[in-house]
Amino acid sequence: MKYKLIVFDMDGVIFTDDNFWSRMHYKYDTVDEGFRLTEKYLKTDVKKLADEVIGKLWKGNSAEGFFELIETAEYNPGARDLFAALKKKGIKTCILTSGPTELARKAQRDLGIDSVYGNEIVIKKNKITGEYKWLSLDYSHKGETFLGICRELYVNPQEAIVVGDNDQDIFKFEKAGFSIAFNSNSEKLKKAADAVIDDNNLMKILEFVK
Repeated sequence: MKYKLIVFDMDGVIFTDDNFWSRMHYKYDTVDEGFRLTEKYLKTDVKKLADEVIGKLWKGNSAEGFFELIETAEYNPGARDLFAALKKKGIKTCILTSGPTELARKAQRDLGIDSVYGNEIVIKKNKITGEYKWLSLDYSHKGETFLGICRELYVNPQEAIVVGDNDQDIFKFEKAGFSIAFNSNSEKLKKAADAVIDDNNLMKILEFVK
């Protein structure tokens, strides 16, 4: 099958670091409480987690640390060459992430990615306001979000490839025509994938693009 769209997860796939929000906890010295809340709510109540972390722990802090993390984020090897090659093939590219939209937009500018979908922390007067705009407050909806993106881009889901690295990406894998577990530590994800790439060289994705 000739594929028309590739949907990428962001943290750990496009960028080397696999969890931007964890880096935020270190930057704002909220590691202990942040990780406790993550353990408690990540799999059961993402809205509560966002309310507690963004709405309380980070509220009122300067946004300088947030923007510094975005500025210093590093791409996985082969990122620029991969997206240049995909553009030459006429394949649409997209980021669908639970990470920050601002980081996805950096990748969009640098790599020429067609569209990005992520989560946004509201910042005013260089301060974290405690408000947020979340793409989805339930990770199980990622598959439905993926289908919505396909409709928006006029692409049959069976003509789309999904690339991810953690269990949350399984919901997208189940809907796509082809799925790639990329540099993942999740055996569950690997079993759900059509193909597995066990290192972080993004150019290896081209082997599966027809």
